[in-house]
Amino acid sequence: MANQTGRGGLHQHNLSQVLQQIFNNQPISRVEIAHRLNLNKSTVSALYNELDQQGYIHEIGAGSSTSAGGRKPMLVKINGRYGYTISFDLGFRHLHVIANYLDGRIIFQGRIQLQQHDLQEVLHRINDQIDRSLAADTTQQGLLGIGFSIHGVVAHNQIINSPFIDMGKLDLADYYQQRYHIPVLLENEANLVAIYQRDFGQATNEANILAISIHRGIGAGIILDGQLYRGRHGQAGEIGRSLMFTHDTDDQQYRKVEDFCSEDAIIEQVQHQTNRANLDRRTLVQLNQAGDAIVQASLNKFSRSIAKVIYNVAISLAPTAIYLSSPLIEAIPELLTAILAEIKALGLQTPIQLTTPANLAPLLGCCALVTHEVLNLQDYELSFTDLVN
Repeated sequence: MANQTGRGGLHQHNLSQVLQQIFNNQPISRVEIAHRLNLNKSTVSALYNELDQQGYIHEIGAGSSTSAGGRKPMLVKINGRYGYTISFDLGFRHLHVIANYLDGRIIFQGRIQLQQHDLQEVLHRINDQIDRSLAADTTQQGLLGIGFSIHGVVAHNQIINSPFIDMGKLDLADYYQQRYHIPVLLENEANLVAIYQRDFGQATNEANILAISIHRGIGAGIILDGQLYRGRHGQAGEIGRSLMFTHDTDDQQYRKVEDFCSEDAIIEQVQHQTNRANLDRRTLVQLNQAGDAIVQASLNKFSRSIAKVIYNVAISLAPTAIYLSSPLIEAIPELLTAILAEIKALGLQTPIQLTTPANLAPLLGCCALVTHEVLNLQDYELSFTDLVN
């Protein structure tokens, strides 16, 4: 939120607080807002009327009267039909998309197969999804903002590094801002999983959480004191690049963590040992179900290795809760059981839960990020939990 001082700054702060209270506690009355914010009723009514004129809120009828009787208070909630956001997860083989009303309710979601993983195909698919959403739109203000989940390093709303797609000289945010004249936000996929858990998920009351995303690589989203921690140049949480020593340290024989316990690492190990080509997650799951000894040995090694990674990160950051996001673990639930057993043996007491479905978390995290932006509530907590469950 822009820094403001004086009377104008106070007014904007109070307006934001009223909007936040409506978003987080809907349906709610003006009396309850005044009570929660310790503001007088006339001030809240003026702010309420301003939000009503802007179209952000919607009255739904009278609530229950108090024990003292009197007029029943009018209840209000966020006007979800004010507009919508659309978010994309730029994966390796697929493009995932979701559209949400302003209050977070899902309009549609989809998964698009990428035939040729090049920039022009990706842009064509994205443009097609946006144009389709605009053609079917029935909201008052239409498309309010666009978000992108990036499997790579993002800083200052630009892709610094991504192993999946070469953007060349294209500034993705600027491209879509110029095309649609609305806010466009880019964020790291693991960071968005952390935002999802903070705003949509089970961590709405947790100030310090860690979201570990295990896909082709390994990354971590870090929430400290309720805020996303990105670090220098957006590189916080790049735990897959941490080093693991494989022999005597004097020989300096070491490899990256993701070379041992990412999804790609497991697939590569199995391919090497079985001479299979084009192995993917689905085939890996099928081989495990069939009792393939090589696959099961690799998965056991994965469980032990990822448990150590989680332990090391947890004792460094001391989060109150840890959330794992992994399509592989989601497809093979016994992996989570094995990981938790390993972590318990290491003595870590931090609660650990699996984020499901893994492909939806970054998209909803992206929705939350963009919604904060379009409501100008970047520094205010928003809870979507009761809106989508």
